[in-house]
Amino acid sequence: MRTTTYLLLLTILITFQSCFEIIEQVFLKADGSGDFQLVLNMSKSKTRLNSIIKMKNINGHDVPSKEEIKSKIADIEKTLGKTAGISNVRSTADFDNFIISISCNFNKVTQINNGVKNIYLKENPKGKASERVFEYDPTGNVFTRLNLFSFKDEYKKLSNADKEVFTTANYTSIFKFENSVAAASNKETKISPSKKAVMLKLNALDIITEKRSIENKITLTK
Repeated sequence: MRTTTYLLLLTILITFQSCFEIIEQVFLKADGSGDFQLVLNMSKSKTRLNSIIKMKNINGHDVPSKEEIKSKIADIEKTLGKTAGISNVRSTADFDNFIISISCNFNKVTQINNGVKNIYLKENPKGKASERVFEYDPTGNVFTRLNLFSFKDEYKKLSNADKEVFTTANYTSIFKFENSVAAASNKETKISPSKKAVMLKLNALDIITEKRSIENKITLTK
C-alpha cells in the first residue's frame, strides 16, 4: 500500500479502526496515456466513524479532524499536480459516507510512478521510494501492476487492535483498456465479458502476509 496516497490512507485506517476497501483504477489508452484513480471506501463503517471522528484519540492514536484530513489530501493533490506529465488532479472527501478519492490524467505510465515517488519522498525525505508501481510495454502490449514492497514485518509490529483493521479489508484493482485483454498472469483476475477490463479483488491481510499478490501482468491484443 505504499503507493500514491497510501501513507495517508494507512494512517486513517489504523486510527479509525474501520472496515474498508482500497480501490485502484487505471484506464490505459493504446498510446500509453490514461487516467488513474485511488479510492478509500469506509462507507460500511460510517455509523461508527461518525462517533470516532468526534473523539480526540482511540487505541493510543490521535484522531485527525475532517479539516486535517482535507489539508493532507490537498497537500498530496498539490504534489501530484507538480509532477511532469500529470494533469487534471482531483480529490474528494465525502464525510457523509466516508469515501476519499484522488484521481489524475497521465501521458505515460512512468509518470504515475514519478507521482508516487514524489509524494512518498515529501512525507519521508530520508526514505527509499519505489521507482516502479506500473509498467507498460507498448511494443509487447503488456501492462503490469508491480508489487515490490513487503509489509509483513511492519504488520508484525502493530498492536492486536491495529491488526484487526485488516482482517475484513479488501484491495481491488480495476484496469480498463482500449485494446482487448488476451491474458492476465494473476490467477485471481476476472476478465470482463467485453475483454476490455480486468478486476482483481483480494483480502488485505492475505496481501500483507504474502499469501496472495497484487502483481499482475496483463497482455493486450495488438
